[in-house]
Amino acid sequence: MARKKEFDPEERMEKARDLFWQKGYNATSMEDLVQTMGLNRGSIYDTYGDKHSLYLQCLGNYAAEKLREHKEAAMGTSPIEKVENMILSVVEATVNTGKCCMAVNSTFELATVDQSVHSIINNNWKDIVNFFEQLLTDAREVGEISADKDPRLLAEFIAANFTGLWQTYILSRDKKQVEKLAQFLIGMIKN
Repeated sequence: MARKKEFDPEERMEKARDLFWQKGYNATSMEDLVQTMGLNRGSIYDTYGDKHSLYLQCLGNYAAEKLREHKEAAMGTSPIEKVENMILSVVEATVNTGKCCMAVNSTFELATVDQSVHSIINNNWKDIVNFFEQLLTDAREVGEISADKDPRLLAEFIAANFTGLWQTYILSRDKKQVEKLAQFLIGMIKN
């Protein structure tokens, strides 16, 4: 009979996720994971598999959580207001955590050499862009953005600009500058 786990696997995975987010995959050792998760190697391997498997689970967890957060931020009475709130929520999260997006970090560290990482990030990117595209299509239909604007291209433009917002804040730590850039982005969408 298998022993009942004496820890919450989801909670421990979140600890690993935060460590990978902070250090990256390559700089995180199994010993780092043992210390951070408070588990021995055997428990980690039995529950999550090897380091790579754990990383993929953490990245998938992060991607799902961020998509949920974007959708929750999409509050408002109009489609364009929902888009604005999503953009501003990215600025707020960046300033509050002082960190870049784990998916962006993973893109540059691993997505070109690890097909599994590429797949998770690419699927997350598509989900986010599709969500923005629907909101922007709705905004165009009700006249909130110009009829000549391409909702898909705008959606991809917004998602691509998130990387710039993160980079600007991480390098400058200037909240006002990032807020100005976000407002400029919103203005470009509307005009």
